[in-house]
Amino acid sequence: MCDPDAPQRHTCRTGDGSYTLYSTAYAEAYHSTFGALMETRHVFLEGAQIRAMLSIRPVLHVLEVGFGTGLRFLLTAAESLAAGTPLMYTGLEKDLPAAEHLVSLGFNSIDGANDAAVAWVRWRQELPQVVPHGHYERALLPGCMLTLVVGDATQTVLPCHQYDAVYLDGFSPRTNPELWTASFLQKLYDATAPAGILATYSAAGHVRRALTDAGYQVERRAGPPGKREVLAAKKPSV
Repeated sequence: MCDPDAPQRHTCRTGDGSYTLYSTAYAEAYHSTFGALMETRHVFLEGAQIRAMLSIRPVLHVLEVGFGTGLRFLLTAAESLAAGTPLMYTGLEKDLPAAEHLVSLGFNSIDGANDAAVAWVRWRQELPQVVPHGHYERALLPGCMLTLVVGDATQTVLPCHQYDAVYLDGFSPRTNPELWTASFLQKLYDATAPAGILATYSAAGHVRRALTDAGYQVERRAGPPGKREVLAAKKPSV
């Protein structure tokens, strides 16, 4: 369980047996306490139709807002390797967890993600304890390129029409409002490739309306355990 009185960032077990981190600064866990793995697969990989994307794209381009522990990257990389489709993955993160926190999560035991998890932890160990703002890039596995953009996501310049999938997973609109504004969601829309999909755990009314106003076709999806609804937002193909 996640203890709000424990140190600033600490490991806790979630309902499906997988682990996440809890941030006392935001008073929130990085993933659903009902199940970190379950939530990641349902909300993000299924919401963004990653397997279907991998079957039709020569290279899959993914943008993640709120890279956090790297779990979404690891599961996406596992799917990419299984499909034999190269992956170009960009993660935006203000404050990367320390290597020892990543080790404590045990992601190297996830089926299919072992090699990616080991490579990610090794790279994090090579980076400074507090990673300065900037761009960092590493080919973690054959055909799998990870770019980390450390800093303020709202100030990051994103290429237009680039990303086949966008994972929007900042802390909640209540505690991290800058990642849920209409202007930032418009920025994500502009960066999404035609027929690309943005997936997020939030189903807040103002988020849904802002995504629609940006130009996405928004779908309400049944949520994972502990969450009634989540959103998937598709950019029109033309």
